[in-house]
Amino acid sequence: MDKKMVCGVLLTVIGLAFSIFALAYASMHPWDYNGIDGLLGSLLGTQMLTPLILSMIAMLAGLGYCFWCAYRKEK
Repeated sequence: MDKKMVCGVLLTVIGLAFSIFALAYASMHPWDYNGIDGLLGSLLGTQMLTPLILSMIAMLAGLGYCFWCAYRKEK
């Protein structure tokens, strides 16, 4: 496992941790946002939708980078 792969794994873990935090925070604070209820209403009401999207992008970027490092062809 080289240093680039470790960087991808850390990015994935950080994105996963923030995603779990955003979902847990929104689910603990129920909200009715202009008639939208449920998890989406809670994410909108607690303003955690943007951090959730950013953390999911970071997690997917880390996963993509890990797959790219794992399956690239060495010359």
